[in-house]
Amino acid sequence: MSTSRLSGRSPLWTAALLLVGAAGAFWGAGSVPVALLCLAAVAAVVALSGVARRVLGVLLVVVGVVAAFSGHWLAIVGGVLVVASGVLQVLLGGRMPRIGMGGQKARAHDPETDMWRALERGDDPTDDKSDPGRSSNE
Repeated sequence: MSTSRLSGRSPLWTAALLLVGAAGAFWGAGSVPVALLCLAAVAAVVALSGVARRVLGVLLVVVGVVAAFSGHWLAIVGGVLVVASGVLQVLLGGRMPRIGMGGQKARAHDPETDMWRALERGDDPTDDKSDPGRSSNE
């Protein structure tokens, strides 16, 4: 997998889907509190960014390792999925998009929008700004 593919949106959704899968595994193993923790972590993964997401990843690695030692095979699978999600967040958390920021780009300068904003401020956008003493109504 190329680095450009890893720097996009894919790792964010991969981490979230790993947590959803882990929640299902823990639920099946009878570890309902850990399953609910995994579901809450999905929301946290999507909402956080940067260092906070990496800290969450470290915490999930610890939770995954501890939860995997319960002995049930589904709990072991869930623990592995949580650890995988945590490692992904630690390694790529800084490059994953944050909620509300996906796909936003710097907008190009639009002269028509500037004219409308000038009208909203009460300015006349047709005034020649180079000759401040002269009005366009003269």
